Amino acid sequence: MNISTLQSYLTHHITFFTWRDGLEIVFFWVLFYYLALWLTKDTEKKLLLYFYGYCMLALTTHLLQLTTLTSCLFIFSPAVIMIFMFMHQETLQRNMITLKNITASTSEVATDWLSCLMRHTLKALNNNQELIFLIEHTDTLHRYVNPTYILNAPINEGLLALLLDHVHNPHQMSWIKSDGTIQGINVSWKASWHPAAYHDQLAWIDDAIAYTTKTDALIMHVDPKHHQCAIAYDGAIHSKLTVEQAGKLLRKQINYRPTVTKKGYTHDSTSKKNNLAQRVP
Repeated sequence: MNISTLQSYLTHHITFFTWRDGLEIVFFWVLFYYLALWLTKDTEKKLLLYFYGYCMLALTTHLLQLTTLTSCLFIFSPAVIMIFMFMHQETLQRNMITLKNITASTSEVATDWLSCLMRHTLKALNNNQELIFLIEHTDTLHRYVNPTYILNAPINEGLLALLLDHVHNPHQMSWIKSDGTIQGINVSWKASWHPAAYHDQLAWIDDAIAYTTKTDALIMHVDPKHHQCAIAYDGAIHSKLTVEQAGKLLRKQINYRPTVTKKGYTHDSTSKKNNLAQRVP
């Protein structure tokens, strides 16, 4: 074979390789490289070896001209990938998450919801606003109450201000759980001596005695007329309480322990003052 013949042979075959072919080869090479690099992060099972094995099997069947087997391997390759994902679900999820760096916030979030509630109670007294808080403890109250708005949201300053200033009906109750969540607003009892609303400031007492006798719930009434609070629990009414006395009584009855929470971590922070709180006479 002389030089002219070799030159014509190479020219004839190289014409089939264009810049578009080169671009496609580079694209699939980069895709293959990064996929293999990603699979090497799996330390539990050797995903990369399975991947190489499947590729070698497909290449071998193609070289041996086993057309049926080659077609099956390429057709079912998406299903094989899904099987890999199900087999190594936890590992793949961790690897997918680590593709993006997320810096966790370490700021502390105060969850002293009772102090927040008592601050708004004091504010309501100063603004001549009547409030009734139904505080659910360990006994569920879902079957007894009929809330106009169901919330189930953690208590915070902004939420309480929004609800009590713009949504709250002074003749109905605000439903709170002792874990620091507000369950509903404008709540009434399903069975009540006053089913619509408490238009009389003393009307809430009849229902309060009945329901606090059969459950461990507490009901606090904020009376702006006399600038005082009253709390019902265990079927009894404790009246003529200041805001500070009402807060201490609530803390004692629900064994209140404020917490300080970080994202990803939760720990209790118990105040010595709470443990030494005395029962209000």
